[in-house]
Amino acid sequence: MFTIIGFILWTAFHGDINNIQSMKWLQLAESTGMFVLPPLVMAWLWSQKPMEYLHLNGRLNFKTVLIVVAIMIVAIPFINLLGDINHRLILPHQMVGLENWMKTSEATATEMTEKLLNTHSVSGLIFNIVLISIIPALGEELFFRGAMQGLFTEWKNARWAIWISAIMFSAIHLQFYGFVPRVLLGAFFGYLVLWSGSIWPAILAHFVNNVIAVIFYYFKYNGYQLPDIDMVGTGSGWWLGIASGAVTVFLIFRMKNNTHRNE
Repeated sequence: MFTIIGFILWTAFHGDINNIQSMKWLQLAESTGMFVLPPLVMAWLWSQKPMEYLHLNGRLNFKTVLIVVAIMIVAIPFINLLGDINHRLILPHQMVGLENWMKTSEATATEMTEKLLNTHSVSGLIFNIVLISIIPALGEELFFRGAMQGLFTEWKNARWAIWISAIMFSAIHLQFYGFVPRVLLGAFFGYLVLWSGSIWPAILAHFVNNVIAVIFYYFKYNGYQLPDIDMVGTGSGWWLGIASGAVTVFLIFRMKNNTHRNE
């Protein structure tokens, strides 16, 4: 969901991640500068029809909105189950240095995420929705599904482009114990663009994925007793993750069959 580039820059120059407001503004600047602006500039320089190149001229109808939102909600236990399996990854003894680095990166990203999400005001919630849901959904989809997927499609083909972009999308977050589910999410976003010819369904799906977490943790940090959304579908509830996966796959095929553009 998040990158730790802002963390690296902040600690490099200030060495303090406890100044959360400054951290949030830095994260906003980093997300905008790294993901929103480059694909827009690239499309403007690369194509005579930049809106079409980034698939921004496509439509987003009400039926597509409903199916995309349903998929992202229903898929939560399945994503959690995949993340739990991914988290159990144990590398060979010879790679213990890499594994320790991965664990350190994961812990750092988790600490940063918790600090960003921890707010107790409505204004803080709105800012987090912009920072964590809207800007990443718009920027990362423009960058990976718009610019990168378009480039790789010219080099290889659409399916190769989708999976290469999805792997890059997951890797840049530096959260390796969620690598597999994030790759699959990225691939789903990529196929949404391929099937519909529009980037807006992918932006919507990305936004829903992020905003659910933002709203959940807002209530959690403000004293509401809620089940841990990240644990649904794991442990003894693994069966719910399996059922979630089956329903998710069914809805994805419905999504494909109901789009205006097919492969």
